[in-house]
Amino acid sequence: MSWLQEDSEVYKMLHGNQENRSSPRQSSSFKLLQEALENNPDGVSTALPSRLSPNVQKPVSSIQKPTVPSPQRVCEKCNTSIHDIAVRISEGRHRHPACYVCADCGLNLRMRGHFWAGDELVCEKHARARHHTGSPRT
Repeated sequence: MSWLQEDSEVYKMLHGNQENRSSPRQSSSFKLLQEALENNPDGVSTALPSRLSPNVQKPVSSIQKPTVPSPQRVCEKCNTSIHDIAVRISEGRHRHPACYVCADCGLNLRMRGHFWAGDELVCEKHARARHHTGSPRT
């Protein structure tokens, strides 16, 4: 018995539409490369079309520029230098992640955001309380 039965429906389905299949799609860069090769049948190398030309890297000079130290940031709450991660409150205003807390309850504002109450940062609860009562702290 043969594993391949040419009169089976599965065989006909898999091999039946061979003549109707279209050629595979080619990318535009492949088509450009193919055109460049077809236009040069003798095999002499020519310049590739500009869209296919490799990126030319700039030469690296042996003179190293001095590294500029990053600007020193100072936490506006504790007035100490920030050496690694800083929370940017606004232009020129930064805090340590641990100092980014509500002025009233000390809740960390990192995942909650902050509200301004005068010149202080507060959580949403205390911003609402200050807005409704008009008092500086609740």
